[in-house]
Parts: sequence; C-alpha cells; structure tokens
Amino acid sequence: MAVLARPENLTGVLLIRPARPGEEKVVLDLLAGAAAWLRDRGIAQWPVRFPAGSVRAQIAAGEALLVEDDRDPIATVAVAEDEAELWGPDAAPAYYVSRLAVARRASGAGLGYRIIDWVSGKAAEHGRRYVRLSTASNNPDLRSYYERAGFEHVADPPHARWPTSLYQREVA
Repeated sequence: MAVLARPENLTGVLLIRPARPGEEKVVLDLLAGAAAWLRDRGIAQWPVRFPAGSVRAQIAAGEALLVEDDRDPIATVAVAEDEAELWGPDAAPAYYVSRLAVARRASGAGLGYRIIDWVSGKAAEHGRRYVRLSTASNNPDLRSYYERAGFEHVADPPHARWPTSLYQREVA
C-alpha cells in the first residue's frame, strides 16, 4: 500500500502528491539539482543523475512523491514500506525515507523537516512504529540534519554498498 493515494496539502500553499508515470524527468531533475549542490560542497554521495529505471520503479510502486508550490515541483521524496536490504526482513513496521531533495530555490525554509514530519504523521496513521532512513556515514552535516529532525543513529552496517548510517525516529 502506497503512503499516499491522492494529493494532500502539506502546508497552506504546498501540495504533496504521488509522482505520476511520465514524470520521471521531473523527479530526476530535482535529484540531479541536489546532487550538483552536494558536489559543489565537496560531497559525492549521489550520482550525477540517478538511473531513470529506479525512479520509474518508485513511481510505479507509489513511492515517489512530489511537493509542489502552485503546480511548480520544488521537492521530492521516496517513501517505501520496507528496506530489507539494509534493515533486515524482521524489522518493526516503518516507513523508509530516501531520495529527499529540495530545489535550491525552495531551500532554507524548513521544507525538508516539514516533509519528514508529514511522513511521520502518515506512519502513525498507518500503524507504523518508525520512520527510518539511511544516509552517508561520511557526511556529518547531513547526519546532524537528521538528528535535529529527531532521528537516532541505529547502526553503520558493514555490508552496505557505500559508507552508510541507519537512523530511525519513533512516531507518536
């Protein structure tokens, strides 16, 4: 079951909705913008461009979401129901956040935190105990960002494909 079936208000003026088939380029462009910003800061944790097939699969699964300001996409996030590869098959019920990216023109207003809070609300609404994510263990700024958002460090799995830290936040 996808976290979101139809558009919802994220804030008074912002809408969050599932990305639709054919909007892969919109999602990919938001992710590429965030990747470029990271690279400009000397952080190479995301590819220059994610594979279109991975975004297409997230859209088909209802996991890829877009945030719009007056129909202008300004952020994206993927929310999945499991992430057995990193968290194991017996993990407590959770929503797994990945690929959170806010366009530079919309940065600095706390939108990323608002999106995380929205996902936490949906997790509680759907009987999930946690919101979880994985992030680059060698990016202390990003780790601090998630810790300020209420996430607690759980582990650094040695079997991950890249230096990874796992975080979770219990929902109310």
